[in-house]
Amino acid sequence: MSTGEAVTMNHIYLHIIGGEMNKIMNRILKISVFFTFLIFIFPSLSICQNYEVKKVDFRSYSTYTRIVVQIDEATGYVIRDLSDPSRILINLYPANLNIPEEKIKVGDKFIEKIRLEQESKSVVRLVLDLNKNLKPEEYTHNTFILKDKNFQNFVIDVRSSNEDIIANLLEEKGSFTFPSSDLPISSDKMNYKIILDPGHGGKDPGAIGPTGLKEKEITLSVAEKLEKMLEDQLGAKVYLTRSKDRFIPLDERTEIANQLGGNIFVSIHANAGFNRRAKGVETFFNSRYAYNKEAKEVAARENISFASEDVPVGIKRILWDMVQDRYRSESNRLSHIIQEELCKAIGLEDRGVKSAPFYVLRGAAMPATLVEVCFISNPWEEKSLRSDDFKEKIAWGIFNGIKRYLQLRNEK
Repeated sequence: MSTGEAVTMNHIYLHIIGGEMNKIMNRILKISVFFTFLIFIFPSLSICQNYEVKKVDFRSYSTYTRIVVQIDEATGYVIRDLSDPSRILINLYPANLNIPEEKIKVGDKFIEKIRLEQESKSVVRLVLDLNKNLKPEEYTHNTFILKDKNFQNFVIDVRSSNEDIIANLLEEKGSFTFPSSDLPISSDKMNYKIILDPGHGGKDPGAIGPTGLKEKEITLSVAEKLEKMLEDQLGAKVYLTRSKDRFIPLDERTEIANQLGGNIFVSIHANAGFNRRAKGVETFFNSRYAYNKEAKEVAARENISFASEDVPVGIKRILWDMVQDRYRSESNRLSHIIQEELCKAIGLEDRGVKSAPFYVLRGAAMPATLVEVCFISNPWEEKSLRSDDFKEKIAWGIFNGIKRYLQLRNEK
Protein backbone atom coordinates (compact mmCIF):
# COMPACT_ATOMS: atom_id res chain seq x y z
CA MET A 1 0.00 0.00 0.00
CA SER A 2 1.37 3.44 -0.91
CA THR A 3 1.75 6.29 1.54
CA GLY A 4 -1.12 8.18 -0.11
CA GLU A 5 -3.48 5.23 0.18
CA ALA A 6 -2.53 4.79 3.83
CA VAL A 7 -3.33 8.45 4.56
CA THR A 8 -6.66 8.12 2.74
CA MET A 9 -7.60 5.01 4.74
CA ASN A 10 -6.70 6.77 8.00
CA HIS A 11 -8.98 9.67 7.05
CA ILE A 12 -11.84 7.27 6.29
CA TYR A 13 -11.23 5.39 9.54
CA LEU A 14 -11.16 8.59 11.59
CA HIS A 15 -14.33 9.80 9.85
CA ILE A 16 -16.12 6.58 10.74
CA ILE A 17 -14.83 6.69 14.33
CA GLY A 18 -15.81 10.35 14.60
CA GLY A 19 -19.33 9.60 13.36
CA GLU A 20 -19.77 6.78 15.85
CA MET A 21 -18.44 9.01 18.65
CA ASN A 22 -20.97 11.70 17.72
CA LYS A 23 -23.77 9.16 17.89
CA ILE A 24 -22.56 7.92 21.28
CA MET A 25 -22.26 11.49 22.60
CA ASN A 26 -25.77 12.28 21.35
CA ARG A 27 -27.11 9.23 23.17
CA ILE A 28 -25.27 10.18 26.37
CA LEU A 29 -26.70 13.70 26.09
CA LYS A 30 -30.25 12.39 25.65
CA ILE A 31 -29.88 10.02 28.61
CA SER A 32 -28.47 12.87 30.74
CA VAL A 33 -31.40 15.11 29.82
CA PHE A 34 -33.84 12.28 30.64
CA PHE A 35 -32.34 11.62 34.08
CA THR A 36 -32.17 15.36 34.79
CA PHE A 37 -35.90 15.48 33.98
CA LEU A 38 -36.56 12.60 36.41
CA ILE A 39 -34.57 14.31 39.15
CA PHE A 40 -36.73 17.42 38.78
CA ILE A 41 -40.05 15.66 38.29
CA PHE A 42 -39.95 13.15 41.18
CA PRO A 43 -39.52 15.70 43.99
CA SER A 44 -42.59 17.45 42.64
CA LEU A 45 -44.47 14.14 42.68
CA SER A 46 -43.41 13.49 46.27
CA ILE A 47 -44.65 16.96 47.20
CA CYS A 48 -48.07 16.03 45.78
CA GLN A 49 -48.10 12.78 47.79
CA ASN A 50 -47.70 13.85 51.41
CA TYR A 51 -48.40 10.50 53.15
CA GLU A 52 -49.80 12.43 56.10
CA VAL A 53 -50.46 11.09 59.56
CA LYS A 54 -53.36 13.35 60.49
CA LYS A 55 -54.98 12.05 63.64
CA VAL A 56 -54.40 9.76 66.63
CA ASP A 57 -57.16 8.65 68.98
CA PHE A 58 -57.69 6.00 71.63
CA ARG A 59 -60.55 4.20 73.39
CA SER A 60 -60.27 2.49 76.77
CA TYR A 61 -62.52 -0.53 77.30
CA SER A 62 -62.81 -3.00 80.15
CA THR A 63 -60.86 -5.75 78.37
CA TYR A 64 -58.63 -3.85 75.92
CA THR A 65 -57.38 -0.47 74.72
CA ARG A 66 -57.78 0.56 71.07
CA ILE A 67 -55.45 3.01 69.30
CA VAL A 68 -56.62 4.45 65.96
CA VAL A 69 -54.23 6.34 63.64
CA GLN A 70 -55.44 8.01 60.45
CA ILE A 71 -52.84 7.42 57.73
CA ASP A 72 -52.50 7.72 53.96
CA GLU A 73 -53.85 4.80 51.93
CA ALA A 74 -50.32 4.06 50.62
CA THR A 75 -48.68 3.97 54.07
CA GLY A 76 -47.52 0.66 55.53
CA TYR A 77 -46.24 -0.30 58.98
CA VAL A 78 -43.75 -2.44 60.90
CA ILE A 79 -44.46 -3.39 64.52
CA ARG A 80 -42.10 -4.60 67.26
CA ASP A 81 -42.39 -5.47 70.95
CA LEU A 82 -39.67 -3.96 73.14
CA SER A 83 -38.83 -4.52 76.81
CA ASP A 84 -37.14 -2.65 79.70
CA PRO A 85 -39.48 -0.82 79.78
CA SER A 86 -42.30 -2.67 78.02
CA ARG A 87 -43.51 -0.83 74.94
CA ILE A 88 -44.81 -1.42 71.44
CA LEU A 89 -42.99 0.31 68.58
CA ILE A 90 -44.73 0.96 65.26
CA ASN A 91 -42.91 2.51 62.31
CA LEU A 92 -45.25 4.01 59.71
CA TYR A 93 -43.76 4.48 56.24
CA PRO A 94 -43.83 6.42 54.01
CA ALA A 95 -45.37 8.92 56.40
CA ASN A 96 -45.17 12.55 57.41
CA LEU A 97 -46.44 13.88 60.71
CA ASN A 98 -49.06 16.54 60.04
CA ILE A 99 -49.65 17.21 63.74
CA PRO A 100 -47.19 18.40 66.39
CA GLU A 101 -44.97 15.72 67.91
CA GLU A 102 -46.75 14.88 71.10
CA LYS A 103 -47.30 12.64 74.07
CA ILE A 104 -50.86 11.53 74.69
CA LYS A 105 -51.66 10.36 78.20
CA VAL A 106 -53.84 7.25 78.32
CA GLY A 107 -53.34 6.02 81.89
CA ASP A 108 -55.45 2.85 81.79
CA LYS A 109 -54.53 -0.72 82.79
CA PHE A 110 -52.81 -1.41 79.46
CA ILE A 111 -51.19 1.79 78.19
CA GLU A 112 -49.55 4.67 80.06
CA LYS A 113 -49.05 7.03 77.11
CA ILE A 114 -48.70 7.30 73.33
CA ARG A 115 -45.65 8.99 71.79
CA LEU A 116 -45.53 10.22 68.23
CA GLU A 117 -42.53 11.63 66.36
CA GLN A 118 -41.00 12.06 62.90
CA GLU A 119 -38.22 9.47 63.08
CA SER A 120 -36.77 10.29 59.66
CA LYS A 121 -37.78 12.04 56.46
CA SER A 122 -40.31 9.35 55.50
CA VAL A 123 -40.85 7.41 58.75
CA VAL A 124 -43.18 8.31 61.61
CA ARG A 125 -42.56 6.48 64.87
CA LEU A 126 -45.49 5.59 67.10
CA VAL A 127 -44.62 4.24 70.55
CA LEU A 128 -47.11 2.80 73.03
CA ASP A 129 -45.63 2.92 76.53
CA LEU A 130 -47.31 0.09 78.40
CA ASN A 131 -48.47 0.15 82.00
CA LYS A 132 -45.48 -0.43 84.28
CA ASN A 133 -47.38 -3.12 86.18
CA LEU A 134 -47.99 -5.08 82.97
CA LYS A 135 -45.54 -7.92 82.38
CA PRO A 136 -44.63 -8.95 78.78
CA GLU A 137 -46.43 -12.28 79.12
CA GLU A 138 -49.60 -10.58 80.36
CA TYR A 139 -50.56 -8.75 77.16
CA THR A 140 -51.02 -9.33 73.45
CA HIS A 141 -52.04 -7.10 70.55
CA ASN A 142 -53.92 -7.30 67.27
CA THR A 143 -53.66 -4.92 64.32
CA PHE A 144 -55.88 -4.31 61.31
CA ILE A 145 -56.66 -1.65 58.70
CA LEU A 146 -60.04 0.03 58.12
CA LYS A 147 -60.08 1.63 54.68
CA ASP A 148 -61.96 4.77 53.72
CA LYS A 149 -62.21 6.59 50.39
CA ASN A 150 -59.06 8.74 50.63
CA PHE A 151 -57.35 7.41 53.75
CA GLN A 152 -57.19 4.41 56.04
CA ASN A 153 -57.24 3.87 59.79
CA PHE A 154 -54.46 1.81 61.32
CA VAL A 155 -55.94 0.12 64.40
CA ILE A 156 -54.09 -1.67 67.18
CA ASP A 157 -55.82 -3.32 70.14
CA VAL A 158 -53.81 -4.12 73.26
CA ARG A 159 -55.45 -6.70 75.51
CA SER A 160 -54.79 -9.28 78.19
CA SER A 161 -53.04 -12.40 76.91
CA ASN A 162 -55.03 -14.60 79.30
CA GLU A 163 -57.44 -15.23 76.47
CA ASP A 164 -56.93 -14.18 72.88
CA ILE A 165 -60.42 -14.53 71.37
CA ILE A 166 -59.23 -14.15 67.79
CA ALA A 167 -56.47 -16.74 68.20
CA ASN A 168 -58.93 -19.18 69.75
CA LEU A 169 -61.41 -18.75 66.88
CA LEU A 170 -58.69 -19.26 64.29
CA GLU A 171 -57.43 -22.33 66.10
CA GLU A 172 -60.93 -23.81 65.98
CA LYS A 173 -61.26 -23.16 62.24
CA GLY A 174 -57.67 -23.64 61.11
CA SER A 175 -55.53 -21.16 59.20
CA PHE A 176 -57.06 -18.36 57.17
CA THR A 177 -56.13 -15.53 54.83
CA PHE A 178 -57.67 -12.08 54.76
CA PRO A 179 -60.20 -11.84 51.91
CA SER A 180 -60.15 -9.55 48.91
CA SER A 181 -63.09 -7.14 48.72
CA ASP A 182 -63.93 -8.52 45.26
CA LEU A 183 -63.72 -12.27 45.76
CA PRO A 184 -65.22 -14.22 42.86
CA ILE A 185 -67.79 -16.96 43.24
CA SER A 186 -66.73 -20.22 41.61
CA SER A 187 -69.61 -22.54 40.58
CA ASP A 188 -72.10 -22.65 43.44
CA LYS A 189 -69.53 -22.03 46.18
CA MET A 190 -69.15 -18.59 47.73
CA ASN A 191 -65.75 -17.45 48.94
CA TYR A 192 -67.09 -15.19 51.68
CA LYS A 193 -66.35 -14.89 55.37
CA ILE A 194 -69.50 -14.66 57.50
CA ILE A 195 -69.55 -13.76 61.19
CA LEU A 196 -72.52 -15.06 63.20
CA ASP A 197 -73.15 -13.52 66.59
CA PRO A 198 -75.33 -15.60 68.96
CA GLY A 199 -76.79 -12.89 71.21
CA HIS A 200 -76.10 -12.76 74.95
CA GLY A 201 -74.36 -15.61 76.81
CA GLY A 202 -72.74 -16.37 80.16
CA LYS A 203 -73.87 -14.01 82.90
CA ASP A 204 -76.21 -12.31 80.39
CA PRO A 205 -79.15 -14.69 79.71
CA GLY A 206 -81.00 -12.23 77.48
CA ALA A 207 -84.80 -12.38 77.59
CA ILE A 208 -86.44 -15.24 79.52
CA GLY A 209 -89.69 -16.84 78.36
CA PRO A 210 -92.79 -17.57 80.50
CA THR A 211 -91.60 -21.14 81.20
CA GLY A 212 -87.94 -20.20 81.75
CA LEU A 213 -86.46 -20.65 78.26
CA LYS A 214 -83.43 -18.35 77.91
CA GLU A 215 -82.67 -16.28 74.85
CA LYS A 216 -78.94 -17.10 75.02
CA GLU A 217 -79.74 -20.83 74.53
CA ILE A 218 -81.90 -20.21 71.46
CA THR A 219 -79.45 -17.87 69.75
CA LEU A 220 -76.52 -20.28 70.08
CA SER A 221 -78.56 -23.24 68.85
CA VAL A 222 -79.79 -21.34 65.76
CA ALA A 223 -76.29 -19.97 65.03
CA GLU A 224 -74.77 -23.47 65.13
CA LYS A 225 -77.39 -24.81 62.69
CA LEU A 226 -76.91 -21.80 60.41
CA GLU A 227 -73.12 -22.19 60.53
CA LYS A 228 -73.38 -25.76 59.21
CA MET A 229 -75.74 -24.73 56.40
CA LEU A 230 -73.51 -21.88 55.24
CA GLU A 231 -70.41 -24.07 55.25
CA ASP A 232 -72.02 -27.12 53.66
CA GLN A 233 -74.26 -25.38 51.11
CA LEU A 234 -72.24 -22.29 50.19
CA GLY A 235 -68.69 -23.26 51.08
CA ALA A 236 -68.43 -20.02 53.07
CA LYS A 237 -65.99 -19.56 55.95
CA VAL A 238 -68.12 -19.05 59.06
CA TYR A 239 -67.08 -17.86 62.53
CA LEU A 240 -69.22 -17.61 65.68
CA THR A 241 -68.41 -14.86 68.17
CA ARG A 242 -69.13 -17.46 70.84
CA SER A 243 -69.42 -21.24 70.52
CA LYS A 244 -70.38 -21.90 74.14
CA ASP A 245 -72.24 -20.29 77.02
CA ARG A 246 -69.93 -17.38 77.71
CA PHE A 247 -70.22 -13.63 78.11
CA ILE A 248 -68.63 -11.38 75.46
CA PRO A 249 -69.01 -7.58 75.74
CA LEU A 250 -71.04 -6.04 72.93
CA ASP A 251 -68.22 -3.87 71.57
CA GLU A 252 -65.92 -6.91 71.31
CA ARG A 253 -68.32 -8.76 69.01
CA THR A 254 -67.89 -6.42 66.04
CA GLU A 255 -64.20 -6.13 66.90
CA ILE A 256 -63.94 -9.89 66.38
CA ALA A 257 -65.74 -9.55 63.03
CA ASN A 258 -63.40 -6.75 61.91
CA GLN A 259 -60.23 -8.57 62.89
CA LEU A 260 -61.37 -11.73 61.10
CA GLY A 261 -61.97 -9.69 57.94
CA GLY A 262 -65.67 -10.53 57.79
CA ASN A 263 -67.84 -9.76 54.76
CA ILE A 264 -71.14 -9.96 56.68
CA PHE A 265 -72.09 -9.70 60.38
CA VAL A 266 -75.38 -11.25 61.54
CA SER A 267 -76.41 -10.94 65.20
CA ILE A 268 -79.13 -13.42 66.21
CA HIS A 269 -81.66 -12.67 68.97
CA ALA A 270 -85.11 -13.53 70.28
CA ASN A 271 -87.50 -10.65 70.90
CA ALA A 272 -89.42 -9.82 74.09
CA GLY A 273 -92.11 -7.35 75.09
CA PHE A 274 -94.30 -6.36 78.03
CA ASN A 275 -97.32 -7.44 76.02
CA ARG A 276 -97.26 -11.24 75.90
CA ARG A 277 -99.40 -11.16 72.77
CA ALA A 278 -96.62 -9.42 70.83
CA LYS A 279 -95.49 -11.77 68.07
CA GLY A 280 -93.62 -12.07 64.81
CA VAL A 281 -90.27 -11.41 63.19
CA GLU A 282 -88.38 -8.15 62.84
CA THR A 283 -84.90 -7.29 61.61
CA PHE A 284 -82.78 -4.24 62.42
CA PHE A 285 -79.83 -2.35 61.01
CA ASN A 286 -77.85 0.24 62.91
CA SER A 287 -78.59 3.97 62.86
CA ARG A 288 -78.00 6.86 65.22
CA TYR A 289 -81.70 7.30 65.86
CA ALA A 290 -84.52 4.83 66.46
CA TYR A 291 -87.12 4.23 63.72
CA ASN A 292 -89.96 4.45 66.24
CA LYS A 293 -90.77 3.90 69.92
CA GLU A 294 -90.90 0.11 69.57
CA ALA A 295 -87.50 0.02 67.83
CA LYS A 296 -86.08 2.19 70.60
CA GLU A 297 -87.37 -0.27 73.23
CA VAL A 298 -85.81 -3.25 71.43
CA ALA A 299 -82.46 -1.45 71.18
CA ALA A 300 -82.61 -0.49 74.87
CA ARG A 301 -83.21 -4.12 75.86
CA GLU A 302 -80.42 -5.50 73.67
CA ASN A 303 -78.02 -2.79 74.90
CA ILE A 304 -78.52 -3.57 78.60
CA SER A 305 -75.39 -5.71 78.95
CA PHE A 306 -73.29 -2.84 77.61
CA ALA A 307 -74.42 -0.68 80.52
CA SER A 308 -73.06 -3.23 83.00
CA GLU A 309 -69.53 -3.24 81.56
CA ASP A 310 -66.71 -1.43 83.31
CA VAL A 311 -66.45 1.37 80.76
CA PRO A 312 -66.54 5.12 81.53
CA VAL A 313 -69.75 6.85 80.42
CA GLY A 314 -67.83 9.27 78.21
CA ILE A 315 -66.15 6.43 76.34
CA LYS A 316 -69.47 4.64 75.77
CA ARG A 317 -70.73 7.64 73.83
CA ILE A 318 -67.70 7.67 71.51
CA LEU A 319 -68.64 4.67 69.37
CA TRP A 320 -67.88 3.89 65.79
CA ASP A 321 -70.99 5.22 64.09
CA MET A 322 -68.95 6.62 61.21
CA VAL A 323 -67.58 3.17 60.35
CA GLN A 324 -71.05 1.61 60.09
CA ASP A 325 -72.34 4.71 58.25
CA ARG A 326 -70.38 3.57 55.19
CA TYR A 327 -72.28 0.28 55.14
CA ARG A 328 -75.74 1.53 56.11
CA SER A 329 -77.24 1.13 52.66
CA GLU A 330 -75.95 -2.45 52.32
CA SER A 331 -76.99 -3.26 55.91
CA ASN A 332 -80.49 -2.03 55.08
CA ARG A 333 -80.58 -4.21 51.97
CA LEU A 334 -79.27 -7.29 53.82
CA SER A 335 -81.85 -6.78 56.60
CA HIS A 336 -84.78 -6.58 54.15
CA ILE A 337 -83.75 -9.75 52.31
CA ILE A 338 -83.26 -11.75 55.53
CA GLN A 339 -86.57 -10.47 56.92
CA GLU A 340 -88.43 -11.57 53.79
CA GLU A 341 -86.85 -15.04 53.67
CA LEU A 342 -87.22 -15.67 57.41
CA CYS A 343 -90.93 -14.76 57.44
CA LYS A 344 -91.45 -17.05 54.46
CA ALA A 345 -89.61 -19.93 56.19
CA ILE A 346 -91.38 -19.88 59.56
CA GLY A 347 -94.73 -18.32 58.64
CA LEU A 348 -94.88 -15.78 61.46
CA GLU A 349 -96.11 -12.19 61.34
CA ASP A 350 -93.87 -9.82 59.40
CA ARG A 351 -93.14 -6.85 61.71
CA GLY A 352 -90.83 -5.28 59.12
CA VAL A 353 -87.31 -3.89 59.03
CA LYS A 354 -86.37 -1.03 61.35
CA SER A 355 -83.34 1.01 62.30
CA ALA A 356 -82.11 1.76 65.81
CA PRO A 357 -78.83 2.43 67.66
CA PHE A 358 -77.52 -1.05 68.58
CA TYR A 359 -74.13 -1.16 70.31
CA VAL A 360 -73.47 -4.65 68.94
CA LEU A 361 -73.69 -3.36 65.33
CA ARG A 362 -71.72 -0.15 65.77
CA GLY A 363 -68.19 -0.22 64.41
CA ALA A 364 -68.77 -3.19 62.09
CA ALA A 365 -66.69 -2.56 58.95
CA MET A 366 -69.10 -4.61 56.83
CA PRO A 367 -72.85 -4.92 56.21
CA ALA A 368 -74.39 -5.81 59.58
CA THR A 369 -77.86 -6.81 60.76
CA LEU A 370 -79.62 -7.89 63.95
CA VAL A 371 -82.39 -10.49 63.57
CA GLU A 372 -85.13 -10.90 66.20
CA VAL A 373 -86.36 -14.35 65.16
CA CYS A 374 -89.63 -14.25 67.17
CA PHE A 375 -90.98 -13.34 70.65
CA ILE A 376 -89.68 -15.55 73.44
CA SER A 377 -92.05 -13.61 75.74
CA ASN A 378 -95.04 -14.94 73.77
CA PRO A 379 -96.10 -18.33 75.27
CA TRP A 380 -96.95 -19.82 71.83
CA GLU A 381 -93.75 -18.66 70.18
CA GLU A 382 -91.67 -19.73 73.18
CA LYS A 383 -93.20 -23.22 72.80
CA SER A 384 -92.17 -23.24 69.12
CA LEU A 385 -88.63 -22.19 70.07
CA ARG A 386 -88.27 -25.36 72.16
CA SER A 387 -88.72 -27.40 68.96
CA ASP A 388 -85.58 -28.39 67.05
CA ASP A 389 -87.56 -28.41 63.80
CA PHE A 390 -88.66 -24.82 64.33
CA LYS A 391 -85.09 -23.67 65.05
CA GLU A 392 -84.00 -25.50 61.89
CA LYS A 393 -86.60 -23.49 59.92
CA ILE A 394 -85.29 -20.25 61.46
CA ALA A 395 -81.77 -21.17 60.38
CA TRP A 396 -82.95 -22.00 56.85
CA GLY A 397 -84.76 -18.67 56.61
CA ILE A 398 -81.66 -16.68 57.59
CA PHE A 399 -79.54 -18.90 55.34
CA ASN A 400 -81.75 -18.18 52.32
CA GLY A 401 -81.57 -14.46 53.07
CA ILE A 402 -77.77 -14.45 53.27
CA LYS A 403 -77.47 -16.58 50.14
CA ARG A 404 -79.77 -14.32 48.13
CA TYR A 405 -77.98 -11.19 49.34
CA LEU A 406 -74.56 -12.57 48.36
CA GLN A 407 -75.82 -13.65 44.94
CA LEU A 408 -77.18 -10.15 44.27
CA ARG A 409 -73.96 -8.60 45.54
CA ASN A 410 -71.91 -10.84 43.27
CA GLU A 411 -73.97 -9.81 40.24
CA LYS A 412 -73.00 -6.14 40.67
